[in-house]
Amino acid sequence: MGRAISNVVPVAIAAVAGILAWDLVRLIGGRREAWDDPNYWVIGYPLMLATAFILGLGFPERPWRWALVIVAAQAGWALFLGLATDGSVSLFPLGLAMFAVLALPCVAAAYVGQWLARRLAA
Repeated sequence: MGRAISNVVPVAIAAVAGILAWDLVRLIGGRREAWDDPNYWVIGYPLMLATAFILGLGFPERPWRWALVIVAAQAGWALFLGLATDGSVSLFPLGLAMFAVLALPCVAAAYVGQWLARRLAA
């Protein structure tokens, strides 16, 4: 039971970081989708990478899950916004493919965090 509760905090951090990276850039740039704004690649995506790295460092067991939660939360939020604004999600399958590609460097960042955590513990 304690182990499940201890996973709530990093999952919440990952989900909030994913949604924040999407919505903050979307609101600042005034675009419908965050990745249409150059700030996504300067602010949003580095925030996702940094979060994955830090969570991999702090919670090194199965670090791939932090990247998965970050990107899944972002994809879910994008779907929600698409449905809430005009109900059009016709390009969402293509967006899911893009989210899958964006997840790969996040997974790598989480594993680098895990590697560093193990090096520091040794």
